[in-house]
Formats: sequence, structure tokens, C-alpha cells
Amino acid sequence: MGVALSAYGQTEGIYADFTTSLGDFTVRLDYERAPRAVASFVGLATGEKAWADPQGNIWNRPFYDGSIFHRVVQNVDTNSIAVQGGGFPVVSGTATNFSNAGFYMLEAVTNGLAHSNGVISLANSGPNTDGSQFFIAATNVPFWNGSYTVFGHVMIGMGVVTSIAAVAVQAERPVEDVILHSVVIRRVGASADAFLITNQGVPVAESGPVRAYTSGTNMVLEFDLVPQSETVFRISDDLKTWQSSDWGLGIQTNAWTLTRPFARDDLGPATFLHAARIRYPIPVTSPINNRGRYFTFYWDGISGVKYEVIFSTNWLQQGQYRVTTGTNAPVLGVVFFGDRWTREPYSARMSFTDDSGQEYSYSLGFNPGQVTNRFVGNYWPVTNAALRHPISGVFTVQ
Repeated sequence: MGVALSAYGQTEGIYADFTTSLGDFTVRLDYERAPRAVASFVGLATGEKAWADPQGNIWNRPFYDGSIFHRVVQNVDTNSIAVQGGGFPVVSGTATNFSNAGFYMLEAVTNGLAHSNGVISLANSGPNTDGSQFFIAATNVPFWNGSYTVFGHVMIGMGVVTSIAAVAVQAERPVEDVILHSVVIRRVGASADAFLITNQGVPVAESGPVRAYTSGTNMVLEFDLVPQSETVFRISDDLKTWQSSDWGLGIQTNAWTLTRPFARDDLGPATFLHAARIRYPIPVTSPINNRGRYFTFYWDGISGVKYEVIFSTNWLQQGQYRVTTGTNAPVLGVVFFGDRWTREPYSARMSFTDDSGQEYSYSLGFNPGQVTNRFVGNYWPVTNAALRHPISGVFTVQ
């Protein structure tokens, strides 16, 4: 409580008071230069913004309370670099992974804020995949500039962050859980009070109405798919075990009604239905697929690689590529059919294999009205996936 009480004398701004199992600290949130990130963080911290778990449940409660700092990044000498939290635990067998709050957002990696000691940023899994997870830098990390959205900095209690960053870890997971008991948001001043989280383009999680009626021997279910949204539909006979169509139903660009008939004899004596969706107030920018598209990748680095690839309009037909390294003559070749494309609202993941024996995986960002965008990825020999080489840079697509 000492940090929170002493922080009340601070000047105008929006503050987040963190209470953890290792102590308290206060972060000033930069809502002027990172409005979308701050709006999302504030909404999740207070419960003003609904969120979705991986099963499609919609919650209206503080997201961060009771969570853990599930990752601590240290270098080979165990010097502290950053602490990460804000993930929803997903257990699969003996492994626990951490997901976001059901949505992705456009990033703001060029907002002028640098990764200096004590800043808070949104963690991501590639360009334009900002979500609920965050990290706090425990040292200066300038090599992260341009890759993550900084949205505030620690004002009081940096020693607590340093203590969290120094805990014993195994594969970057703290050996003993460091619990984030609560995040309390305080607004100081008229400007802070006037900042509306609903005006910053943050995705909206909500339950969708489901209509049910009988038609002969069938029970017919209907729910509306609204533009700029992703939807999940679930059915259960005990409210414990659910069968669902996951978020992969696609990002809707037009409004339409999905109708599903079920044989009444196949339904149990009690049947429960639920539809949930994520609505994106900023128009979705990612292409539906990569069919017939021409990508030009400019890799960062001394070699100056330009990798051009065009995909056939038919998924079962081969594509073509051309690689130019520095001033060397281009190398031409074939991209095998079977490439993969996973679409998110403002990003996509693409992977393919070419006849040089290399497999490529790209995470692509698509910013509104922007021709050249950021990518990160890897490539490796198809015979040895352990020999991964990280790549990054910018790309264009036609």
C-alpha cells in the first residue's frame, strides 16, 4: 500500500498501481502518445472492457487481477532484461501457455517512445498483434525499438520490478509464481478524466444473441455475423463441456445470418447455446489469402536480401520466387504448392517451402493506407528445423 498512497501526490495523468506478491509499483500511462494501448490496458484492468477467454466465454471483470508474471527474460549472465505478464493461462497436457484476451490490435511501434529502463510495452507475436500481454523493461533495450508498443513508464517502485526480474527461472518461467494481485487505475486531472477508452479503436468483446425455433423434426439456430467481426458458436448439454466452432470462422466483411439446423432427437433434454464475437471498430486490413499475390520482402542486414515471391491463384499449383543478394545476379526458382496462410484482423502468418530446400515463416503486418509494412520471421532447412535463422524487414504486396 505504500506505493499507492505515496503516488497520490503525482501530477496530472493516468496511473496504474500494481500490487504484487513481491511489492508494489506505479506506472504512468502515456495516453497521449499511445492512446489505443492505454485504452485497452485501462479497460482490461478496471473491467470496463469485456474480454474473451480461449473457449469463447465473455467476462466483465478485471482481467489482470490474480494473474502472474509468467515470463522473465534474462541474458546468459542472468542479468535482468524484462518481466512479462497479462496472459490468460491455457493448460494443454502438462504444459501451460498464455493467451491474450481474445483480440488483436494495430500496433504503435513508432510513437516516439523508446525502450529505456522501466518502460511498459505490449508484448506481441509479430506485427499488429498487440493484445493484453505486457512487459516491463528492467534495463535499456534499444534493439526492441520499432518492434513493440511502449505505453508508459514506472514512476515509483522500480526496485520491485528489478526484484521480479531477478527471480530464479527455468526456461524463462519463474520457479515460484510472482502474482499480480491487482492493478488499480487512477486518473488525475481534467485531461485524464476526459480520456475515453471507447474512442480509441479498441476491439469489443460481446455475447451475440442466438435465435432458436423448431422446423419439423429440426431445431434451427440462427445468429448474426456482423461486419468487421470474428464469431464463435458453442453448444452444451451441461454447461460444463462445450462443443464449439472456434474463432477461425473468419473475419466477416459483410453482415449475414448463419443458420444451423440440428435434429431434435440428437439434442439432449437440456441444451445450452452461446455465441460470442469480437468486433473491430477499425476496418480490417489483412487480405483474405495470398492467392495470386506478389510479395517483395526486403530483409534487414548487411547482405541486403530482396526475396520476391508470387503465389498461384490455385493452391495446388506452384509459385515462383526470385532472390537478389546485394549486387549479385538474381536466383530464380519454384515455390512448392501447400503454402499456409493464417489471417488475423491486421496481420497474417504465411509459410512456404521453395526448391532451394528452405522453409520460410513470415509474420506480416497490414497498416491502414500503408503500402510498405513490417514483417518478422524465420527460415530454415527443411531437413533441420533446429537451424532457424531470424529475419525481419519490410515488405510490399500487389
